[in-house]
Amino acid sequence: MLATAEFIVETPDGEVEFPLTGPVADHLLDHGYANADREPHWHLRWCLDRMEVGEAIDVGDARVHRIAAHS
Repeated sequence: MLATAEFIVETPDGEVEFPLTGPVADHLLDHGYANADREPHWHLRWCLDRMEVGEAIDVGDARVHRIAAHS
């Protein structure tokens, strides 16, 4: 686990850890889990920023967990 990981994205291919919302949104869009027409980058980041620690959301076939708060 990354020492600064704030999010874990679970996909059918495994788990990926991210420190900030921007890279999470990029990953979800770049790998086709999110639809840019329906869930643009700014909206994904807005949703991720508002997640509570311990909360999880589904984005397509991916599940995003917030495991820490940005410090």
